[in-house]
Amino acid sequence: MLANGLANALPNGLPNGLPNGLPNGLPNGLAPLPEQWVLNEKVPFKESNTVEFKRVSIFSGLFNLKSSKCSGLPKYKETINAFLNSGGGYLIMGVLDDGTIVGAENVTEEMIDKCKLWLDSCFHGFMYKDGTALNPLEVFLTIKTFPVIHTNSSVIVIEAINTGPQLNIMSKCGAIIYRLNASNYKMISEPIYRRRDVKGMIQSIQKQMQSIIDKKHREIEDLQEKHVEEIRVIVEREGKITRNYVEKISESLYEKYKIEGQGESICSRVMRWLRVS
Repeated sequence: MLANGLANALPNGLPNGLPNGLPNGLPNGLAPLPEQWVLNEKVPFKESNTVEFKRVSIFSGLFNLKSSKCSGLPKYKETINAFLNSGGGYLIMGVLDDGTIVGAENVTEEMIDKCKLWLDSCFHGFMYKDGTALNPLEVFLTIKTFPVIHTNSSVIVIEAINTGPQLNIMSKCGAIIYRLNASNYKMISEPIYRRRDVKGMIQSIQKQMQSIIDKKHREIEDLQEKHVEEIRVIVEREGKITRNYVEKISESLYEKYKIEGQGESICSRVMRWLRVS
């Protein structure tokens, strides 16, 4: 079954109904898998640029942890990325580093389905260096299971094949992993953002900037209101001082020149007296 969801759309679940989906069989001299897997015997090939062995005694343990980051899945994803960048490879679970077959327990249909979903997420988590999605006619992720003879355990093989250009597949974070001497190496790490991610970032920045602008606008309005109130208080205070001063001067003039008109205010009497004079 293909992890990219083409299994139901193509003959035999593979392009053109060809074995492994490839015109010429396995790419890059990838060794054929054993027909039988016998406990404690060794696989007829070693770890290399195209082969990775994993012990994985309890297969379900990869998917039953609360966080997949605590399992080996993130490292397995890097290995798959490395295989795709070298043309192809096998990630074999249930085999020791020296090639001894031990098998993995609890390989149920439910766990296989979870593994297929994980492979599907791997496929959609990779992209080409130019940011475009992987071509499902060039990139294949397949899971196969083989019973270990005379046991209740199984060997799980994830086959990663890339018939397109090599060193051209990266993760969403921009990491390109390549394979050298049975080890994985990170060649480059450059952030690649999809158009929708850039749009989201722009919208987030716009919202943040608008929030800052609104806050500053409110501060300016508060400051203006504060100054308006301060000016009003000052005007009222100075007005009272001026009126008191005029009243005192007027009263002084009234007393000095004995101005008539007791019913009038001091100011009115002073003004009338000035006009007469």
